Amino acid sequence: MLTLLATLKVKPGKEVEVTEICTQLAKEVLAKEKDCLMYIPHVVKNDPTEIVFFEKYKDKEAFKAHGSSAYFQEAAQKYEDLLEGKIHVKFLEEV
Repeated sequence: MLTLLATLKVKPGKEVEVTEICTQLAKEVLAKEKDCLMYIPHVVKNDPTEIVFFEKYKDKEAFKAHGSSAYFQEAAQKYEDLLEGKIHVKFLEEV
C-alpha cells in the first residue's frame, strides 16, 4: 500500500476556487480509480490557504495511474495559476 499527504498553498483570494477544484477532483478519483482507497482533501482549520490531501493507493501502479489521468492533469493545470509554488508531497509508512 502507498499512503501520502499532498499539501497545496493557495494564493490569497483563490481559496473558494481551489476548494471547488479539489472537491470535484476527489469525486472523480473515487468514482474512477478502484485502486485508490482514500482521496480526501482537507482545509487547514486556521489557514484557509492551505489544503492537505490524504491519499491511499493499493500500490505504486495505482498512484502512477492517478497522476497520469486526464482529470488529474486538468486539475494540475488549473492549479498553476491558483497556487503559491508547487504541491508538496510526503510519502508515509504505516506503522
